[in-house]
Amino acid sequence: MKNCFILGFGRSGTSLMGGILHQSGYFLGDDLYPPRESNPKGFFENDVINGINERILAEYDHIKIRKTSEPITYNSSPYNPSYGQRWLTYIPTDVAIDCKNDSILSEIKHVLSFPNFAYKDPRFNYTLPVWDRFLHADCVKICMFRDPGATVESVVKDWKTAIYMVDFYIDREIIYNLWYNSYQRVLNYLASDKNGEIIFVHYEQLLSGLILPELSGKLGVKLDDRFISTELNRSHSVDSIPLHVQDLYESLCQLSGYRNDIVSKGK
Repeated sequence: MKNCFILGFGRSGTSLMGGILHQSGYFLGDDLYPPRESNPKGFFENDVINGINERILAEYDHIKIRKTSEPITYNSSPYNPSYGQRWLTYIPTDVAIDCKNDSILSEIKHVLSFPNFAYKDPRFNYTLPVWDRFLHADCVKICMFRDPGATVESVVKDWKTAIYMVDFYIDREIIYNLWYNSYQRVLNYLASDKNGEIIFVHYEQLLSGLILPELSGKLGVKLDDRFISTELNRSHSVDSIPLHVQDLYESLCQLSGYRNDIVSKGK
């Protein structure tokens, strides 16, 4: 059983992947967040991993690194997020993420010492270069994604129902840009690390269960498919997708081997 990282923008199937790995014997951390309406079977995240990533990303809040005022006057937004909200942070792709805080780096080393871990956090799309310095070469990185229009609608639903997001401002245009920045960082990581390898998985590939044999081979453990339920597929694309987002989505589909013939262009 190889250790694993689960990447991917929030609301893109990362919880489904986390649930499958958890049921297959992986350790995803203690005190996992409880289910709620947006994720009735659980999130498979915990405050230790998320907290490390929050502390790393806190140094890169947009109003801090650009020394600019909040573009939108609200208590918080992607430009000025509060604790717990940085899975929806806005960090331009030209900003390199690093960490020199010894306390944080010590925590990273500690959580990576546990056997059979599969840590999941959308923030990994940004913080992976920091963690990667301490990962063993055989750690498997899985990046989940889905139709960006469906992702945006799911984020909007979560934003409207989650208590910790009550004072947070966001809109669909911003979410599309966050989606783009997040996945572009993953592709930049691949381009900059010749030894880097990431398995890209489309949500539909996982929901069908067809990708499980391949993932089982990569991870060295038989994955349990009993966690999969088609009832989890509750959000659908209802918006036109910006061209730059559509182009990146098609690139991800190619990397995953997803059926490119069903990817509609120019939505």
